[in-house]
Amino acid sequence: MAEHSDDDWTERHRPESVSLMEGNEAQLRRIRQWLDQWVGGRPPERRGLLLSGPPGVGKTTLARAAALERGWTLIELNASEERNAAAIRRAATHGSQHVSLDQFSGGGVTSGKTLILLDEVDHLSGGFSKVSDDRIEESIIPEEFATVLKGDSGGKAELLNLLEITQQPVIMTCNDPMRLWGRNRNWRRNRDRLLRKAEMVNFRRAGKLHLRRVAHRVLDAEARSMDPEALEALIGNNPGDLRALVRDLQAVCALRKGHIDLSAVLDLAEVAERDSQIDVFRALREVYQSGSGKEANRILMASDKDPDEMLAWFIWNNQSMFDSEVLAEISPAMCMADRSLATKYTNRAFRSWYWGSALSSQAAVSHSPIDGASDPFLAYPDFLRRGGEAWRTSTVVEYLSEDLGTSKASIREDLWPNLLAVHESTLGGDPGEFAVAKHLGLSGEAHLALHGIPRSRKEARRILEEFDIQRESGPDEAITEVISEEGDSDEEGTSGTQFSLDSF
Repeated sequence: MAEHSDDDWTERHRPESVSLMEGNEAQLRRIRQWLDQWVGGRPPERRGLLLSGPPGVGKTTLARAAALERGWTLIELNASEERNAAAIRRAATHGSQHVSLDQFSGGGVTSGKTLILLDEVDHLSGGFSKVSDDRIEESIIPEEFATVLKGDSGGKAELLNLLEITQQPVIMTCNDPMRLWGRNRNWRRNRDRLLRKAEMVNFRRAGKLHLRRVAHRVLDAEARSMDPEALEALIGNNPGDLRALVRDLQAVCALRKGHIDLSAVLDLAEVAERDSQIDVFRALREVYQSGSGKEANRILMASDKDPDEMLAWFIWNNQSMFDSEVLAEISPAMCMADRSLATKYTNRAFRSWYWGSALSSQAAVSHSPIDGASDPFLAYPDFLRRGGEAWRTSTVVEYLSEDLGTSKASIREDLWPNLLAVHESTLGGDPGEFAVAKHLGLSGEAHLALHGIPRSRKEARRILEEFDIQRESGPDEAITEVISEEGDSDEEGTSGTQFSLDSF
């Protein structure tokens, strides 16, 4: 770990106190007030702190800096670790009830605290259902033949329990709070349950002034110099991501020894490419805020995402933007957009491509969002973000590649995201519906993989049994019928469909 810290500038130059952090001044004041209450002997009513915001703005850094600055012990659980109810109780809940061994000095107890940091809690999967205490305790100290908790089972429920009984400050970080609440009909209830016990602070991306300050501090510490125009060019391409800025500084200093001029920054731009998700977030935000169909369409046409990708983003984020009645009203337009975009597999008719994009953006601006927020919070679609795990893709992608006579890369790029969307539970996917898997000739295990259900889950056995029972019934008639209807329309040409689209 030490070697990594020495080589990684983001670790080497991580602020060691809250006062050294840049940006989000109002948020930092709120957090200091919350931390001071713990020192004063009267813990705050809400004993958790939920830091929300995009990656790279300093959420995790703040928690670590606060602990270091105040001399507190730090207990940290990261998203890469197992975080089920047993893991959280073992590492965090138990620790929240006692003072740290580091607090004992000179025969007495100091005013020190143990800061519990739960990083990226929005990556906790599952709902808020509780797991029995007996199962949790058995998993903490597993005995022979005992059932051990897997994955994130009971993690969110234990998180609520931790916030209820903790005697130590708890800081949580997340990029997408909607993912933490859950995207089912109970998301508001889940949100309210957690925010009754934790104060939420929203972090914003850093401004240009703060980016300059961080850059100068890093350059001074590394004894490097940079032309002002070179620094401005580096900052100009940065969306407000402090971590990305430090990494860019390290990269440009590695490319060019001595003084850094503008040409070095331009050379870096040629060998490095910024993550395009910032652009898509900006495009969606502007669409939802525009209130104009014409302006929304202009924004979408200028986006760096293809219309079919944008459709997926709209489908996902519309669920949190609008209530069920509005979703029902705009669903015909979304369906027409989807059918129009499907023509890319048979032809490259530009107007179908155009309408596929236009209809989805028109639907997004046809009604006001639920909360009327001026700055809507947008989320990355789960079925685009996830689903690349080897246990899900290895057998399914290989089978489809052989069956369709195409490359695995083509399957992953063109077909796999669509299959994930069809089987996504938050978009209506039902593990008990086998029509797609049967039509494609997939196995029961492949059907589980499409739904993201590990073979070890209890429900997996039931689903496989039902799958085997229906396997003998042959190809699904409903799908066959739909395909036949679509085939008939293709034989007549696209003019009829195109005419209906152009009539809008």
